[in-house]
Amino acid sequence: MESVWQNLKSPPVILAIFQLKITNCKDDVLRKMINNDKNIRVVFKNRLDNYLADNIMPGTPAPVISTIKANTHIGSYTYSNENKKRKLQIEKDSIVVVNEDEYKGWINFKKDVFDCLNLLSPHLDECLVNRVSIRFVNKFTLDSFEDPLDYFTQLISSDSDVRYPLAKYSFRLNLVIPSSDIIAIINNALEPNNSGKSDYYLDIDVLSESSMKFDIETISNKMEQIRDVKNNIFFDTVKQKTLDLCN
Repeated sequence: MESVWQNLKSPPVILAIFQLKITNCKDDVLRKMINNDKNIRVVFKNRLDNYLADNIMPGTPAPVISTIKANTHIGSYTYSNENKKRKLQIEKDSIVVVNEDEYKGWINFKKDVFDCLNLLSPHLDECLVNRVSIRFVNKFTLDSFEDPLDYFTQLISSDSDVRYPLAKYSFRLNLVIPSSDIIAIINNALEPNNSGKSDYYLDIDVLSESSMKFDIETISNKMEQIRDVKNNIFFDTVKQKTLDLCN
């Protein structure tokens, strides 16, 4: 499928996220996944233990560190590499792979995802997957933005002239993909930056909410399906003038 879409020399991706929502796991699945901590730290040097408070009444301040043993438990773990731009977040019902580093293409991103899943998979065989999702945030820096239709196919329109100059705007689309279990959430935002130019963010979140057994090959196939949707949305949204910024 690599040849279906135009290859971009400088992909505009500033954030790429993979998430797996899981259920039907054993109570100790979180602890068992962390049993592989030594091997996980070969890839991710740092680990942060995130605590959750138990039996805290609304409005009550969170317990101080000295009361952690009595009032809190570890709800998730966040592993990160040295520059903190690649992360693996592990919860009992969720696994998230985050990349804010230079995006080097789908093949590399998918490899990173499955390197992480393979570190955890021995303890996930009895779990069910009820959501697979990817989210890609794209950023375009534009010299001028007098006419949005020069760059994008979708915009907010008005039946009269806007009285004052436009400084920023945003809008959101929710799409249902026919004959599938896939939905897409697209956020568009225009923000001025400090250089006098404008940054346009195209944030595409694609989710498949079918239930399946945890299986690497099945998850891989599902990723390809939602990637197709993500790329179709991207290339249907941007115009050639925008793509020229990526080459």
